[in-house]
Amino acid sequence: MNPVRLLGLLLGLNAITASAETVQLRKAGNAAVVSFEYITLDESTIMVKLAGKDAIISYKWDDLDLDWVKLNNPKIWAERELLLTSADGDKKMSKKDAELDPFAAEFVATDAKSLAKNLTIALRDGLKGIDIVKIDIVCKEFQLDEAAFWTGYEDLKKASKVVSKNEVVVKTEAPVEEKVEKPGVKPRAPVVNGQKGKVAAAKAAATRTPENLEKDSAAKKDYDADAKPFSAIGYMRMLSETGLKGKTAWMILRRATEDRKNILAALKKYETIAAELAEKPDAKASRSEILVLKKAMSAAIESIEKVNRDNSTVESRLQSDCRSLLNQLPLR
Repeated sequence: MNPVRLLGLLLGLNAITASAETVQLRKAGNAAVVSFEYITLDESTIMVKLAGKDAIISYKWDDLDLDWVKLNNPKIWAERELLLTSADGDKKMSKKDAELDPFAAEFVATDAKSLAKNLTIALRDGLKGIDIVKIDIVCKEFQLDEAAFWTGYEDLKKASKVVSKNEVVVKTEAPVEEKVEKPGVKPRAPVVNGQKGKVAAAKAAATRTPENLEKDSAAKKDYDADAKPFSAIGYMRMLSETGLKGKTAWMILRRATEDRKNILAALKKYETIAAELAEKPDAKASRSEILVLKKAMSAAIESIEKVNRDNSTVESRLQSDCRSLLNQLPLR
C-alpha cells in the first residue's frame, strides 16, 4: 500500500464517525449485499468496517463482484480506476497531453553549433558494454594482462562521464598504430616503453587473483542491473588513446553488439541531419562547418563499423577518426 495512504489510515482510524462514507459490497457468487463504512483502498484490496464495530476488514478486489461495485459505488470505483491508471506506467499519454508535452518534439538544430551540441548529447546516452564471460581467456587471446584490462575498463567508465569545462578530459597520447594478430597466428610481442617484451598475460598463473575476481563480479552485477556505465563519447575518447587504454576499449566494443548499433545509429542520424541542414538557406553561414562535422561523422562511422567480432585487427584509422570527431564536439 502507498505509504501516504497507510499513514492517512492510521491517523484517521479514531476519527471515523457515523457520517463515514458508506460502500456496498457483494462477493462474486453470493447474493448477499452488505453495507460497510469505507476506510481506504489500494490496487489490490479495499478496507472497510461494519457500523458500530472497531475491526477493520480487508477484501481483495478479485474476490468481489466488480460489476456490482462499479454500478453501486461509482465514487469508490472512480478512485480505484484513478489509482490503477497512476500505477500503470505502460499507459500511453493521451493525444491532448502529448501535444502539450515539451519532450514530444525534438530540439531542431539550425546551425553547426546547435548540431554539434545535439550530437554530443546523443553520444552521452548510457551504453551497457559486454557481459563479462571468461574475460581471462579473452585477455590471453589478445596478450593483455587481466589487471590492465580492468584498469582500462574503469578508465572507459570515467571517460564516459559528462565532463564540465573545469574538469580534465582523458589525456590523449601521440598516435601509434597498433595491430592485434588474427587467431591461429603466433602474436608478436608488443612494444612497451620502446622495448620489446612479453605481455604479463603470457606469464600469468592459471589462478586468477582475488582482485580480478572481485572486479569481474562487480562488472557482471552492473551488466545484469542494466547500469549502462559507458557512452559513445567514452568509447571514442578511449579509442583515441594508444597502448592498453585503446586496446581495452576496442576489445569491449568489439563484443558489445548493442553498443555498436546505438553508436552507429546516432552517428548516422546526425550525419543525415547535417546533410539536410547544409542545404538550408538559413544555415549557409555555417555550411562549411556543418560539412566538416558531417565528414568527421562519416569517417567515424566507417571506422567503427569495422570494429566487430569478424575483424581481429585494430584499424589504423580508428584512432585518428575518433579523435577528429571529438575535436568537433563541445566537450569543454
